[in-house]
Amino acid sequence: MKITFLNPPAIRGLRVPERVFGCNYGLYPIPNVFALTYAAVLEDAGHEVRYVDAPVEGWNEEDLIDFLAHDDSEMYVFYSVNLSRKLDMLTHELIRRFRGNIPILFTGPGPSYQPYSESYIADRDTYVLRGEIDLVIRDFAEKLENDADISDIPGLSWMEGDGIRHNPPPPLIRNLDVLPFPARHLLKRELYYNPKLGDAPFTAMVTQRGCPYRCKFCVPNSQSFSRKLQFRVWNGRPIPPMGFRSPENVIEEFKLLESEGYRTLTVIDDEFILQKKRTMQILEGIKNTPIRWSCLARADYLTDRELIKALADANCVEIDIGVESFVQAILDDIKKDLDVRTIETAIRNLKDFGIEPKLNILFGASPLETESTIKYTLRKVMELRPGVVMFSIANPFPGTDFYDEAKRNGWLVYGDYVPVDVQKQSIISYPHLPKRRLERLTRLANYKYYLNPIFLLKNLKRFRNPAVFFRSLKSFLKKLSP
Repeated sequence: MKITFLNPPAIRGLRVPERVFGCNYGLYPIPNVFALTYAAVLEDAGHEVRYVDAPVEGWNEEDLIDFLAHDDSEMYVFYSVNLSRKLDMLTHELIRRFRGNIPILFTGPGPSYQPYSESYIADRDTYVLRGEIDLVIRDFAEKLENDADISDIPGLSWMEGDGIRHNPPPPLIRNLDVLPFPARHLLKRELYYNPKLGDAPFTAMVTQRGCPYRCKFCVPNSQSFSRKLQFRVWNGRPIPPMGFRSPENVIEEFKLLESEGYRTLTVIDDEFILQKKRTMQILEGIKNTPIRWSCLARADYLTDRELIKALADANCVEIDIGVESFVQAILDDIKKDLDVRTIETAIRNLKDFGIEPKLNILFGASPLETESTIKYTLRKVMELRPGVVMFSIANPFPGTDFYDEAKRNGWLVYGDYVPVDVQKQSIISYPHLPKRRLERLTRLANYKYYLNPIFLLKNLKRFRNPAVFFRSLKSFLKKLSP
């Protein structure tokens, strides 16, 4: 079967979201290694697979229409997030106009959120696979190709009779070594970059899935969110067990990427360094590879100086920390299970070993947030001088405890969730901290931090070629735009 993964361009005035984390519109393109793993599974099963990342390739609506008018794919696959639902469904309409009743499959956290699943199933030739679908997508494609009965496919939602049927989700994959490496060869790799790391070619990697913590606002990476959403609905518990790759498997992929010429990558696990023994084995195995890389980690795992030294020795150059706030009462309310003093220790430790701390700050995640607490957090950020900071507004995503709380208390401006850019727009409004004020304070935080001469001079040094510099400058201006 000829299968095309389609990430559509901006059409009808709709913006293109970033789909790896799925909660914003993105400043730079990240290869969607989740969908590329599905693609690799299908290739291994003998299917002809293509991956069209239209926004990255610079397509517009006319390009998309021209492609569909001449294409001969036998199935289209969308990896859909909440922010992309309307865009993906408009593209669905175009496919129906030009390709008739060709099968269309939706995956990702958007259709995995059970109340939204049915909104994707527009007709009898449209299907949804929910949750962790790496292995069942192979069985689905095989049965569809052979016109066989699909009714036993785990995680499948489809139109049957006068209604829509939902099968229980597939079992979680605990040993991720059974999966192939992502099919990165399907991408035009020169188009992907990370301004924080500088050099290209750039890619992403996943070494484990899930997070054991309970932050009430949290939208983990989009694949972890898909499995979490399904686990919550079908098992009645909010946190699914994690899945891991062995250290040997991770080291093998690092070495493969080195041989293919990749110079930078981001490990997009929700928490890369959860297990010290496993992490140390990985670091020992990759310390001689020249790839400069970054990862995500909780601050309380960054008090271990032996571990941080090993990260630095293995060429880790930046670590992304979910700080959210420097006000302890707010951290406690959002169930961060973290001490503010630990965050400061983590930042100092990273700097001591030459690793750049990148902080994620989330304004408005708690009703305890005020204008004073926001200004206090910004002062602490300016004092600590991390490399990069992402200031965002805590928009309650469906499927999170924060969404349930916001809806229950009437904090949602539009009565329910509406997709917006979390770095610039709010859909919550507290009596003491209304929507417009929250948005203005977030803009001011960005201006104050990113237009600081110390930040500007420091970050000019990281760019090693003009192409990466100008692409990074574009991302920087996008961040500061209204």
